Amino acid sequence: MDRARVRDLVEALLVRQPILENDPTFLRRALVVEGVSFTVSPVRLDSLLGGYGDVMATVLVRDAARRRRAGMLVFSEESDCLNAAEAEAEEAAARQGIYQRISRVDEEILQDSEQLLKDAVEQQSRRSSTAEAFRLMISRRYLEVDDQEDLHLRCLLLRMGEASTETPSHMYGVATNTLRGTGVARALVVYRSRRMAMVVFDDSGGIEHLARYDSGLFPLVADGAVGHGTAVVRDLLPLFCRSPEFLGRVVLLQEPGNARRDAGDLCHRIEASHTVEALMVHRAERIAVVVLRSGADARALMTESDQFWTLTCGRRPVTTLVGVPSQPFSPRQGLFPEAVNLAVAHIHARMLECSGDDPLGLGRGLVELESLRAPSFVRGGKLAQRPLLELPPGFRMEDQLKNLLSQFGQIESCVAYSERAAALIIFSTPEEAAGALRSPLAEEHGHPAPRDDRVMECLYLLRYRLLLFTREVLHSMELGEAAGPLAYEDALPQTIASDVLPPDA
Repeated sequence: MDRARVRDLVEALLVRQPILENDPTFLRRALVVEGVSFTVSPVRLDSLLGGYGDVMATVLVRDAARRRRAGMLVFSEESDCLNAAEAEAEEAAARQGIYQRISRVDEEILQDSEQLLKDAVEQQSRRSSTAEAFRLMISRRYLEVDDQEDLHLRCLLLRMGEASTETPSHMYGVATNTLRGTGVARALVVYRSRRMAMVVFDDSGGIEHLARYDSGLFPLVADGAVGHGTAVVRDLLPLFCRSPEFLGRVVLLQEPGNARRDAGDLCHRIEASHTVEALMVHRAERIAVVVLRSGADARALMTESDQFWTLTCGRRPVTTLVGVPSQPFSPRQGLFPEAVNLAVAHIHARMLECSGDDPLGLGRGLVELESLRAPSFVRGGKLAQRPLLELPPGFRMEDQLKNLLSQFGQIESCVAYSERAAALIIFSTPEEAAGALRSPLAEEHGHPAPRDDRVMECLYLLRYRLLLFTREVLHSMELGEAAGPLAYEDALPQTIASDVLPPDA
C-alpha cells in the first residue's frame, strides 16, 4: 500500500469531512479500495460498501499509472470496517470489474498515522490556492446536478502562460491535442487573474491517464443554497464571473441542441468572431452561457446574423444579455406608497398560492401589478390580446425577458414575479404577441394573457382593494373619518378601471 496514495486520500477526505483532522485514529476505521474502475463514482462506491455500517465519508482519487482509481471509506465504528473488509474478501470474484483489491490500512501506516495526517494537512495548505481557484471556476448549478459527486473527476486544470493571452479554445486544444484527452466537453473556463484554465467533460473515461492535470484531489461540496429569482441565472455562471466587473458581459444561448452540444466546438466557432472568456453548457436547461471579454463583445454577439448562428450551432438560438440593470418599479403618481405596497404584497401572496399550471391566476396577478405602474399599458387600451404570459425557467429578471423576446417585436412593458417565474410581456401589436406565442420558446411555457373581461374584472377588484388599503393607511396616519367619508377615494386621482378602453379594432 503506497503511503503517498493514502496521504492523497486523506487530503481529499479532509475536504469532505473536515472534522477528521481532529481525529488521528480515523484510519483504523478506514477501508482502502484499489484498482477502482473509472465507471464507479464516489456515490456508487458508498452504495456498494455502505451496507456494512454508517459511513462518514467516501472519496476517490485518480491513479494515473494504472488508469484506475483509488478510494477510501471511513466508517463510524471500527467493527463495521472490520466486517466490511472480511465480507468483501469473500466477494472478490463478484466485484471484478468494479475494483481489484480492498483492505484496511496497513499497520505500518497506522503506526505513523499522526504524521501522515500532518503531511496531508500541509499538502492541502500548499494546494489551497489551486483548490480555491478551481472551485471559483465551477458554477453552482453544476454542483446541484452532480448527484454522483464525481464532477471533480471530470475536470482538467491547466496552467496558463505568463502573458495570459490564451483563449478557452486554445486551452481546449492543449487538453485534447497535446494531452490527448478525449470526450465531449461541457465547459471551458479561463481564469486570467489566477492564470488557470479548466475543461469539464461529460465523463472521465477519456482523461483517466491525466492525473497530473486533474482536480481529483479537490472534491466539491455543495453549500446547499438554491438560487431564487435573479440568483437562478447567477447560478449558471462560474463563481468568479458573478463579480460586478462581469455585468453586461454574459450572454445566454437557449437552443434545443445544447442538450448534446460539445462546448469545445461551440466555443471555437464563436471565438472566430468574438473574444470568449468562458463557455458553459447546461444540458438539462438547454442553455449555453458565454462570458465575453467586454460588454462590447457581448453586444456584438447579441446582434449577430442568422447566417452566423446557422454556421455556429445549426439554428439561431434565443439570446439573452445578462447583467444590464432593469428599471425599478415605478407606481402610479398620486397613490399613497404605503397603499401600493400593501396591494403589491397582497397580489404576491395570492400568486404564491397559484400552482405552476394556473396561468389564469398568475396572469391576473401580473395584470394587477402592471396596472399599478406609471405609465400603465394595461390601462388606456393596451389590453389582453397583446400581452404574452411567459414562464421560462431561469429567466426571471425583467430586462432579461425583454432581451429574450424583443426579436418578436417592440415590447412596451414587462412585469415579472420571480418567485413564480411568471412574467407578463406586452407587445406593441397583437400580431407581435401572436408571433411570440408561435415561437419554439413559447411551446411549453407561453400562454395568452387573460381575456378582456377577466382583465376588467380583476382591475375593478383591485380598485376596491386599493380603496380599503388607502383607508387603512389614512387611519394609521390618524386622519380616519376626520378626513371625510371620501378622503380615501380622493387619494386615487384616476379610477383604475374607468379608463380601460376596448382593444383596438
